[in-house]
Amino acid sequence: DGMLLRRSLIRAPAHVSFPVRHRRGHSWLAAAAVAGAALASASQCDSELDDSEEATALAALVQSLRRLADWASLEPAWRQFRHARGGGDACALAYLRTGGNDPEAAAVRIADTLSFRQANGLVADDAELWRAVEEHPARDRWPFAYLPGSEVPDGSPVCYARLSQLQVAATLAAFDEEELMHFVALWFEGAQRLLGDSSRRRGDPVRGTYDVYDCADLSAWSFLSEVRAHRPAIKRIFAIGSEHFPDLLYKCYVLNAPTVAALVWRCVAPFMSEQAQAKVCISRGVAPPPAP
Repeated sequence: DGMLLRRSLIRAPAHVSFPVRHRRGHSWLAAAAVAGAALASASQCDSELDDSEEATALAALVQSLRRLADWASLEPAWRQFRHARGGGDACALAYLRTGGNDPEAAAVRIADTLSFRQANGLVADDAELWRAVEEHPARDRWPFAYLPGSEVPDGSPVCYARLSQLQVAATLAAFDEEELMHFVALWFEGAQRLLGDSSRRRGDPVRGTYDVYDCADLSAWSFLSEVRAHRPAIKRIFAIGSEHFPDLLYKCYVLNAPTVAALVWRCVAPFMSEQAQAKVCISRGVAPPPAP
């Protein structure tokens, strides 16, 4: 089932021109080169707490969860959620680190996420989740795919997206907004499970996903206009990620960025925490492909 899910997320929509694994296209290689270079130089994701403080915060979070009125009914869902993230304390730490290390606030956010997961079918097994992603009508309008995690040294999943083939206005017009947000939740959950699978294989938590967004051939002014016109829907997508999949992203690289990238950034940056904004690197060019 895990392999089935992995193949789903690697697959590109059938009608979209997308660099797949067996080709040696420059964009595919550039994405891999950027991720590899980043992994070679990046430090581990640091917590603001030392080990003893972290242990104390985790213990306080567990107590806060147990004090929730409906915790008895939520606890099985919490175990499933932790497993999806890779097991251990990775899931709990993500909520602490993105919430000012406040155990009470983290417990409330976790309870909200557990309800969100149930409502959106995110508790399904891998095969069911894969089918939900693959059969969703929005999948063929989503030019994103995950490169195999084994291709990068620390096992972090790498997502590649060709933004020139992301038609924001047309996609939002084609679907009810709630239906599209449901697909976004399924996609994030698939990424989270790739992260969890890799963490379990390695026996150590993986940092997070590396997202590589390629702006080559992007009609920049049209894209900017669409982003501006649909900021409320885009804000909801960012909110799903920050509220229910905290700390899932480790680094985001925007390649071949056009001149108007700064304007696009001004539109979307307010939807992100300062912590998330610091993970984004924007480049006018692209890393050269590695030697064959």
